[in-house]
Amino acid sequence: MRRLLVILVVVGALAAPVSAEATTTVERVMFEDTFLLCNGDPIHLSGTLLAVFSETATPSGGEVLAFHFQPQGVRGVDLVTGTVFRATGLTRDLIVNSPPGGSTETFVNRFHVQATRGAESYIVSELIHITVTPDGTVTVSFDNFTSTC
Repeated sequence: MRRLLVILVVVGALAAPVSAEATTTVERVMFEDTFLLCNGDPIHLSGTLLAVFSETATPSGGEVLAFHFQPQGVRGVDLVTGTVFRATGLTRDLIVNSPPGGSTETFVNRFHVQATRGAESYIVSELIHITVTPDGTVTVSFDNFTSTC
């Protein structure tokens, strides 16, 4: 009976998934950019982005990479009208690489430049996805981008 219990414990331990190893880095990155609004006015944005980078090795020998950027106190000014804007949203990229060589990537960008005093806001939305098989064949690929004012 004791031998059967030892065998069951060993088999159970071998069947249990090996834990994944992960590393995560969190940084605050200065952001500064000037771009044109839909009405042609330049807007200058500046502030801090929270940046999170993680890498996880999977038990099967693959890896998962994730990148996340989020505005924190990013503020902008229309250089013509003086209208103040506040940036919100996030940008996230997730890449999964499998041991035989296949991969998937999903990129999501939701960047909102919210106007004050009744002015129009600027919103960027993008979703990109690509799936590649181990032999290099792209089976899924799309880029859905919208920008509104």
